[in-house]
Amino acid sequence: MSLTSDEKLLRLIKYLPMMIIGLFVTVIISVVLNENRHSLKDSISTLRSTFYHDQKELLQYRISNILQQIEFEKQSTESILKNNIQERVGDALSIAYSIYQQNPSLDEASLTKMITDALRDVRFNNGRGYFFIYKLDGTNVMHPILPHIQGTSLWDLTDVRGSYVIRDLSNLAQAQGQAFHRWWWSKPEKLEQEFDKIGYVALFKPLGWFIGTGEYVVDVEQDIQERLIERISDYKYGEGGYVYVLNGQGTLLSHPSSTMVNTERLNMRDNNGTFYVQEIIETAKSGGGYVEYQASYTPNGISQADKLSYVSYIPAWDWIIGTGIYTQRVEAFLNERQANLEQKNTNELSKIIGVGLTASILLAVISLFIGHLVGQRFVRFQKQINADFDELKATKDKLQYQALHDELTALPNRTYLLDFIDQAKTKSLFSGKSLAVMFVDIDDFKKVNDAFGHSIGDQLLAMVSERFQTLLDDHSIVARFGGDEFVFCFSEIDSVLEAEQKGLEICNAFSDVFQINNKVVNSTCSIGVSIFPQDASNAEDLIAKADTALYTSKALKKGHVLFYDESINKQVQYELALENELRGALEREELYMLYQPQIHLNSERLVSVEALIRWNSPRLGQVSPVELIRKAEEIGLISKVGEFVIRRSCEQLIHNFPNHPEAITLSINVSPNQLLEGDFAETLTAIVDEYGIDHRRITIEITENVLINDIELVTPILKKVREQGFAIALDDFGTGFSSLSYLCNLPITEIKIDRSFVDKMLSNQQSDGLIKAIVAIGKSHSLKVGAEGIESPEQHQRLHQYQCNLGQGYLFSKPIQIEQLVEFHKQNSARIEYES
Repeated sequence: MSLTSDEKLLRLIKYLPMMIIGLFVTVIISVVLNENRHSLKDSISTLRSTFYHDQKELLQYRISNILQQIEFEKQSTESILKNNIQERVGDALSIAYSIYQQNPSLDEASLTKMITDALRDVRFNNGRGYFFIYKLDGTNVMHPILPHIQGTSLWDLTDVRGSYVIRDLSNLAQAQGQAFHRWWWSKPEKLEQEFDKIGYVALFKPLGWFIGTGEYVVDVEQDIQERLIERISDYKYGEGGYVYVLNGQGTLLSHPSSTMVNTERLNMRDNNGTFYVQEIIETAKSGGGYVEYQASYTPNGISQADKLSYVSYIPAWDWIIGTGIYTQRVEAFLNERQANLEQKNTNELSKIIGVGLTASILLAVISLFIGHLVGQRFVRFQKQINADFDELKATKDKLQYQALHDELTALPNRTYLLDFIDQAKTKSLFSGKSLAVMFVDIDDFKKVNDAFGHSIGDQLLAMVSERFQTLLDDHSIVARFGGDEFVFCFSEIDSVLEAEQKGLEICNAFSDVFQINNKVVNSTCSIGVSIFPQDASNAEDLIAKADTALYTSKALKKGHVLFYDESINKQVQYELALENELRGALEREELYMLYQPQIHLNSERLVSVEALIRWNSPRLGQVSPVELIRKAEEIGLISKVGEFVIRRSCEQLIHNFPNHPEAITLSINVSPNQLLEGDFAETLTAIVDEYGIDHRRITIEITENVLINDIELVTPILKKVREQGFAIALDDFGTGFSSLSYLCNLPITEIKIDRSFVDKMLSNQQSDGLIKAIVAIGKSHSLKVGAEGIESPEQHQRLHQYQCNLGQGYLFSKPIQIEQLVEFHKQNSARIEYES
């Protein structure tokens, strides 16, 4: 190399690094500044959205707590009422016995006067409560509110429901000594109207009387409302936090400002001209939610009226309950946090720029120093060549590592795993031990990504991977299989019990929460396990069968370990076959209808039939109706199947049994998913009208679970169905969380006693009593009552004795096809005419 070339090389070495360093540092600082600016903007945005989200959840949580307290108080109404009147009647009975025992020589008239004088003016329950006395033949002895009826017999007095009030009370007193009863009675201030009343009577044997009192349910509920209003008015939290209550007309029932209570606020507007009280009411009645407005009331320390409220609705009381936050305080807090972030960011930038400049100067000095070492350039060149070869080898190793490992978690990938399993199989065969492949899936991982973002999800996968690696030994491996799926391979396993223990250790890796970027993430996993050599002989099959077991495990219950066996495989295959066959069953006309007769238990006349769908699959055979409905709901075909049931049963009914005043009616079971379709009522009406069937001949049967889970959504649909003239039956009544509120608030026309009670009624006193109670409930609400599963004449006789209206079961007929139903109807009609 010439001297000139050396000099050029020297200058190049001397000045080029300085230029490159200067340019590099400038670029780095520019990039850092830009990235820092975007990061600050994102941090501020995240801070605001997260804080407002947390505040909204807190508002909803507070209202939810109050609603739970109110619901508890509402449900306690009848219990409070009964305990109160029972205690009062006990006091009255004690007074009567005390007078009687202290005056043994007095005649009946004198005793009567003394006792009635002692009890007539007694008042309780805010002056509403009083005692009444009747003889056992129904003659009134004392009535403080209606003195003109004293001495007269009210034996035949009935309330608006047709119940013999005094007669029933007398019978209860004689039969039980003391008892509760329910009737409808007028209030002193509203004699023209009768209200639901619960009474308690006790037998006074010495004079052949019964003494009692009663309380109106509506009055007790009013007391509870007033107590709750007072409690809510005193409820305060934080700085100026409070809860307010409106009624549906916009009148404030509870508010921290006493001057605003009982004022009508419906037409209140904020500065933007918005009728915000109307918006609050509409939002609450539409299912509840958040409302932003400018409030007319501001607590101390608040100068701006902008407010965010969460409101909810209690339909039974026509209450709107809400609470909120004034955004002035929120914004002040956020502005303070934003200022802190900006100051912190500025400090960090200053440090970065200082470090960058210092590094630039330092590197520049170093580059000049390197120029002085140019004489050793050939030695350096040699060393550099060697370093290049080392780097090339390191790059090769890195590429090879990347080919066999996952980039995010640094765990082995699928290729590495398959190779490991193949090698481990050979060792297992040689040692006579087993090998376990465990397919692991993180439960609800998508929810983590949706809630916190994919960055948090990736960090969760990395942290899970770290925990998984602590479970390994020299004979095991864990690989990331894709997404949130991992596969373990444990070789040298002695028993299935040891494999099960390994699975539990994997599950326990999720027992502690994951702390990621100041966020707490809870998670679990589900595991499917296959064992070599009994489950499969190659790696792909072992993984596939572990995946099948995992699929079944998640379907049964998340967070568990399930070992593969042939029953799992058969069940998976059956579910796939069931889905595939069902998708074409309607087009292939494999579905058909059966009808089970419903008999009027008094006249024994066929009055109705229940439509039952059946499926005879050429491939699967006769499929259970339960399986049919379950699978149809899973794959989104329930609406088509339900429409087929309505259409086919209506078609067959009108063809064989035209409209007539005494024509048999049709009951159709409706799935909850089908009922919740937005146009169910319109679809039902359109099909029934298409075939020209009288709406009164159609009864829609629903199960109780749809009321429990979706009462707010179901109520308007049922009302719309009832408005069209269709009847509505509540099936399997008494088997769930039956609530009388369903019968009071929903347009139910019929209740059906579940077959489990009918089956045990002759041998189980509790079932027998429950059936009697259900019939009484139906009668008290003017509902038709039917019983399912009648199989013996004794059951028929007992239900008839209890005045149950309808019955169905194998005693009368099993489910039959339409042709058999026509013949059954003819025979039934002929027998009834012959017997009459």
